[in-house]
Amino acid sequence: MFLEGLFSKRSNESETWNLANPPDWIIDMFGGSKTASGERVSESTALIHPDVYSCVNVLSDDIAKLSVHTFKSRQGDIISSMKHPVAQLLYLKPNRYMTAFTWKKLMMIHVCLWGNAYSYIKVDKTGEIIALLPLNPANTQAYVNPNNGLLWYETVINSKSVELYADEVLHFKGMTEDGINGKSPIGVIREHIGAQSAATKFNAKLYKNDATPRGILKVPTLIDEDAKNRARDEWEKVNAGRNIAIIDAGLSYESISMPLQEAQFVESMKFNKAQIASIYKVPLHKINELDRATFNNIEHQSIEYVKNTLHPWLVSFEQEIITKLFTDGEINEGFYIKFNVNSELRGDAKSRAEYYEIMERIGALNINEIRALEEKNAIEHGDRHLVSLNYTFLDSLEQYQMNKAGSSKGGDGKHEQGSTSSDNEN
Repeated sequence: MFLEGLFSKRSNESETWNLANPPDWIIDMFGGSKTASGERVSESTALIHPDVYSCVNVLSDDIAKLSVHTFKSRQGDIISSMKHPVAQLLYLKPNRYMTAFTWKKLMMIHVCLWGNAYSYIKVDKTGEIIALLPLNPANTQAYVNPNNGLLWYETVINSKSVELYADEVLHFKGMTEDGINGKSPIGVIREHIGAQSAATKFNAKLYKNDATPRGILKVPTLIDEDAKNRARDEWEKVNAGRNIAIIDAGLSYESISMPLQEAQFVESMKFNKAQIASIYKVPLHKINELDRATFNNIEHQSIEYVKNTLHPWLVSFEQEIITKLFTDGEINEGFYIKFNVNSELRGDAKSRAEYYEIMERIGALNINEIRALEEKNAIEHGDRHLVSLNYTFLDSLEQYQMNKAGSSKGGDGKHEQGSTSSDNEN
C-alpha cells in the first residue's frame, strides 16, 4: 500500500554486508552511536528509554488533543470555514489510515526524535488536496539545489527514491541551524540517555542478584580448580537466595563494590531525567517528578507550559500548514487555521467564572458566547452585548464634563428666573 511504501527503508541491493561488519545505516538505525556509558542510542531506539518516552508522549499527546479549526476573516468578522476541504483533513481525518489525533501525534513524535516531521501533500487531478501522508524521517532529507536555489525533498516511496518539490511536503521542524533541516534532540541528549539506560540496567541486575554486592573470596592457601568450582557453586546459592552457603577451608569475603548511597545513584538518575526533560521543555511534574512540586506552583507551571512550550510548536505548525495547504488567493481572502488551546487555559470553575464575568462586563463576550464555551445551548436575547454606563471615551470626556456642568448651571438659571417672575407678579 502507498502508506507502507512511504515508510520503507532505503537500501542498496548491490551492497553486500554481514553481521560482523554491518553498514553504518544498520548501526545507526538499530544501535545508534555508542555513548561513554557503553550504551548505544539512536533516534529509532530512543523511545525504549522511559524518560524520553514520557517527555515525547506528553508533548505529542498535548499537541494531538488540540483541535485544528479553519477560519476566514472578512471585513473584521471571523467565521468558521469547516466546508473548506483542508478543514476536514485537519479536523477529522488527514488520510484513510489515521484520525487527526493520530496524525498530529505522529508528527510531533517525529519532531521530538529526529527534529523533523514530514507529510506528503496528495492532490487529485483538479489540484485539490485529498490526503496528508506521513513520510519516514529516517529516509527523508531536504536539499537546496545549488543551480537554481530551489528547495526539494528526497524520500523513499514503494522502495524507490522519489524527489518532491517543497510545496508537496509539509515539513515541521524543531531547532534548526540552517532554516532547512531540524536538529535532532536525541543527538543533544544522547549521553544522558545512555547514562540513564546504563543506570537502569545496573539497577535491574542488582535486583536480579538479590541486591548482593560484588566482592572477592579470599583464600589463605592455594586451592585446586575443583575447590574453586565448589566455592562458586555455594556462592551462587547465596545469590539465588536458595539457602545459606557453608564455606570452609578459611575462605573470607571482601566487598569491592561502592554502595549506592556513596555513588549517589538515585540523585544521578534524577539529574539525567531533569536534563532530558529540560531539552524538551517539559516541566518535571508532567513526567511524575513531584519532589519540589506543590498544588500552587503546579497550576502556574501548567500555564507557563502552554505559553512557553506548546505555543511555539503550535505557531510553527500553524504557519507551515497555512503556507503549504492554502493558495495565495485563499490567504489573501483571509483563510487561516488555528489550534484551539482554550481547554488548556480554562482552569478551574472559579477561575473561568471570574474570566467570563470580566469579559461580559467589558462587552467582549455575550451570554450566548459564554454558554457556547461551556458547551451549553443559547438562550433568548443572549446575543446582546452588555456594557457598563460608567465608561466613556477619553476624547469625549471633556465635552461630557462641560455638558454636565452646563446642564447643572442651566437648571439653576431657570430656577432663578422662575422666582423673579413670581415676585413680579406679586
